[in-house]
Amino acid sequence: MNRTCVDNPAGHDGDMTLAAWPVFGPQPRDELADLTTARLSTMPLPAPPAMAAAPAPGAFEIVDGRGVYVRRVEGPVVATPAWYIHGLGGSSTNWTRLAAVLAATNPGYIVDLPGSGRSDPPPRGRYSVTEDADLVAALIRRVSGGPVHLLGNSMGGVVATALAARHRDLVSSLTLISPAVPDLRLGRDRGADARLAVVMVPGITSAAERRLAAVDAMARARGMAVVCFGDPAGVTEEDLEVAAADLAWRSGLPWALRSTIFSLRALIRSYLRPGRWSFAAAARAVRVPTLVMWGTRDKLVDVRLAQPTSALFPDGRLLVIAGSGHVAQMEHPGVTAAAVAALWEDADAAPRIGRHPAAPTTGAPQPNRDPAVATSTA
Repeated sequence: MNRTCVDNPAGHDGDMTLAAWPVFGPQPRDELADLTTARLSTMPLPAPPAMAAAPAPGAFEIVDGRGVYVRRVEGPVVATPAWYIHGLGGSSTNWTRLAAVLAATNPGYIVDLPGSGRSDPPPRGRYSVTEDADLVAALIRRVSGGPVHLLGNSMGGVVATALAARHRDLVSSLTLISPAVPDLRLGRDRGADARLAVVMVPGITSAAERRLAAVDAMARARGMAVVCFGDPAGVTEEDLEVAAADLAWRSGLPWALRSTIFSLRALIRSYLRPGRWSFAAAARAVRVPTLVMWGTRDKLVDVRLAQPTSALFPDGRLLVIAGSGHVAQMEHPGVTAAAVAALWEDADAAPRIGRHPAAPTTGAPQPNRDPAVATSTA
């Protein structure tokens, strides 16, 4: 049960370090909460479960010849389904708390991206943001049909944006929590260290894997709490034990560490796409109500990018949460759920003007009608 948000090979100083080199993230900017334009729903919602709560059960879907794990959160069958996409090094369990709250109004599907969680790695090690987007689109068509409410965190936010731009018929609303947007500014007072780009150097993969493997599971869990949460003290020892147990289990998968490194490479490659293939171009092509959410103490993606990111979307609104880190859906699921519920209310009330169906992108995986190969409640 993965409760962590990211394997950060750079680490942070202090007794929870994973340090291969120090990271100099941005300073807390709680005053930027005043940039908020999004409203919060007044609908009564249930209290979120504990962070260490058991995740929803799931099953494998066979797409493009490999198993992709999808968890299902039961909700009203007549409501628009929600689909959740996790970030780099995370898994479907990153959404356990938020999906449980929102299940009061909408059913949910939470996917493990290729090479993450319980899903198989992609064929021939082809990690790609756009291929992940097309894969999730194929899953939506196969499992729930569309349109859906789409949510993404960190790298999952980049994947979700690509999906919303490439498969417009499938998306009714878009929510991005600390999306890992390109940050090409120089200097240390920014998000994740620019020197992470060293993973693009040929031959570095084995060394990075050895470095990660040398850190025991509990040390990694503690380090990731420091990296991902605005207030790491809110992560209990029980939460850390659950996260460490999951990290220890994943370490037995032959692709576990490599998938994080290759996924990071894929994310960096996506930053280098010019023109119509860029994140900005994809954002401008999105034609549905979009909520951009950020924590003022995000150490990985600078909150100063929140307002310009929201402005890229034709129908964008912004929620900046004071004191939150990189994973607001885990750290502050209550306010996150209220903002998402308000977006869904607006999306359901809006006419579908300008949301013309788009044909599946050439090369996108097509739905596979093979039966699921396994189920799990873990």
